[in-house]
Amino acid sequence: MFAVPGIAALVVFMLARPQEFLPLLQRVPFLHLFTALAVLGWVIDIRLRRLQPIATPALPWACAFLGWALVSTAITVPEELFATGVQMAILFALYATIAHGVQRFRTLQAIAAVVMLTSLFIAAVCFHQGLSPTQCVGGQELANELAGKPDGRLCEISEQCYGPDAEPGLEYRCEHVGMFGTYSVEQRVRYRGELQDPNEVALCISAGALALLIAFMRRRPGPLKTVALIGAGVIVVGTLVMTQSRGGQVAALLVLFVYMLKRFGWRALIPAAAVGVPVLLFGGRDGANADMSTMERYEAWATGLSLFKQSPFWGVGAGQFVEHHYLTAHNSFVLALAELGFVGMFLFVCVIYVSAKTLVVGVRQLGGIPGAHVAEVWGMALLAAFTGVVFQINTLSFTFHSVLWIVLGLIGAWTGAVRHHQPDFSVRLSWRDLGIILVACGLYAFALLPMLLKAKGVM
Repeated sequence: MFAVPGIAALVVFMLARPQEFLPLLQRVPFLHLFTALAVLGWVIDIRLRRLQPIATPALPWACAFLGWALVSTAITVPEELFATGVQMAILFALYATIAHGVQRFRTLQAIAAVVMLTSLFIAAVCFHQGLSPTQCVGGQELANELAGKPDGRLCEISEQCYGPDAEPGLEYRCEHVGMFGTYSVEQRVRYRGELQDPNEVALCISAGALALLIAFMRRRPGPLKTVALIGAGVIVVGTLVMTQSRGGQVAALLVLFVYMLKRFGWRALIPAAAVGVPVLLFGGRDGANADMSTMERYEAWATGLSLFKQSPFWGVGAGQFVEHHYLTAHNSFVLALAELGFVGMFLFVCVIYVSAKTLVVGVRQLGGIPGAHVAEVWGMALLAAFTGVVFQINTLSFTFHSVLWIVLGLIGAWTGAVRHHQPDFSVRLSWRDLGIILVACGLYAFALLPMLLKAKGVM
């Protein structure tokens, strides 16, 4: 499979970002190179008839959504069209090559292993960061974050960083300092690149590590493998706690809840509620900083709604939300609504809906078929991961985030692998589905979101 090496390298460089902390890798645009290699490998596999040129259920909607992002940008901010085009091309290549370059369960397992190991690497770096001593980090304060670097001085509180050894004019914080130039923010562990936000780290390792760890454990259980996977699970759970991300912790619980629901039915709600309610009430941060962060999120949503009202059809253009507000939207659906208008939000929800429907229908149909254990294992893993993702993107700007599109690509790859063994497997959006999506988007944009913001006092 010529597409697999390029896909694996693209996943690693999109998530782990080794090119940001290894100077030798900065001389070559590896993201663009591996994107081209993945696409070229897919073309070669098609020519050699190792792959079938069959579209996944989400492909037309993904094309329509990313295409609409280009149209919206071309109309509203044409000077940003080239940069947006490059971003959409990389996202499309990332999704399309994973979804269509993998049509066997063996190769699906290989790509899933790359995603899992990369997510575990990120979790391990953050876990080490959280256990490291706190140091003075000096730099410039930007939107409640500090863009700076550690100076090596140990501290317990930020006030200790000021004094004769401090650089004049710099803001200082006392943060955990980890490997590869990483450091915490408000003592919440985080990574770098697209995962500089602790909440985004939590979502990445919930979907990319926890759910896939369970799948590998179920795939071929054994004593040594079980011990190794449990050890990795401890690192994942520890990192989730250190991110202080309530949403990330709930997403991880949802991953486990999907498995419990499959095993015990609706009786699983009782233990899930017993664990989930305390996490919602007491998990994550507390105090003034948490209250301020929540209010800032509501204000960002209000800005998104205002931008939608100004341009309900085209939006303000992909990537332009931060040009109108000092923070990003902190909600993938609000971001789509503001930047791409109602049409963009509708298409985005169609991508989410058809992906979820594919997994639900597939897992249900495969449940009673002998010999479908492999398909069921990976279908459940992706369903659990996607459930956590869909929940947490309500508080994260993941509309154009690589983690979301990698998960969507894995769902497409699973569909192709199922079709290889069961060619008649097909899932489509019916007119009824489209009607449900249209009504849901309308209620969200014109009723639910405005009512929530009014209740919170930001409108």
